[in-house]
Amino acid sequence: MSCGDVAVHNWTLSYVGDTLETTDFDDSSGGRSYIPGLTSWSGSFDCYYSTGNTFAPGTTYTSLSMLMSTSANDGFKGNVIITGEDIGTPVDGIITQTYTFQGTGALGTST
Repeated sequence: MSCGDVAVHNWTLSYVGDTLETTDFDDSSGGRSYIPGLTSWSGSFDCYYSTGNTFAPGTTYTSLSMLMSTSANDGFKGNVIITGEDIGTPVDGIITQTYTFQGTGALGTST
């Protein structure tokens, strides 16, 4: 994964699933019942600041791939909407850009 021409040095992915309650008045077990609902995913990625980084908040990007460092062929991919950009400027370090995103559609695997 890259930000323009600059490699990403950190990323996070949150993949969650809704649960839908199906408890009814005939349920005598005393506990609630659930079934799986829709899933959603979001995350963020960090890169070093560059004017070549072209991700823009509010823009949809298709087939963004995030590969895990344990294998060059194992990771996740999907369509995302960039929801934010933060730029950090430490006094004694490298300027960084952090992008947040919301996945849209299914989260796939890249193998």
